[in-house]
Amino acid sequence: MRNNKFKNLLSLFVLLISLSGFSQELATPFAVADKTPVYPGCESLTGNDQKDCTVERITNHVNKNFNTALGKELNLSGRQRIVVKFVIGKDGEIRDVESRSLAKKAEVRASLQAEASRVIKSLPKMQAGEFEGEKVAIAYALPIEFATPQKENKNR
Repeated sequence: MRNNKFKNLLSLFVLLISLSGFSQELATPFAVADKTPVYPGCESLTGNDQKDCTVERITNHVNKNFNTALGKELNLSGRQRIVVKFVIGKDGEIRDVESRSLAKKAEVRASLQAEASRVIKSLPKMQAGEFEGEKVAIAYALPIEFATPQKENKNR
């Protein structure tokens, strides 16, 4: 009896995991898309100029909106790096945002990752990317790096 309950629970668990995998759309890598997503304001450009404009506008958005004062608040020094992966959906919306920091302290990692995710989620809706003539979700990865002042050596 107990073994049957365990098997039923295990089956339900496997079913839930497999169903959750279907809820996320598959994403085409940014580099292989026939037409990359288009950031607002880049629509009048074509080809690589449009792609470069989109990359530049995403980077500028992050640079403008990332709270670099967080480094001081967290008492950090030197370069901080967070890598953010996200998807620009078939509808142009940002989704599936994941960020990763290699900071040693868990609370610092969590703060940096939360800030990176917040900024990426604030990106505007874009025109969808295309692959083989169809609108597709596009996977995008962005390293975010900022420098905080080095702490002075007080032993001098």
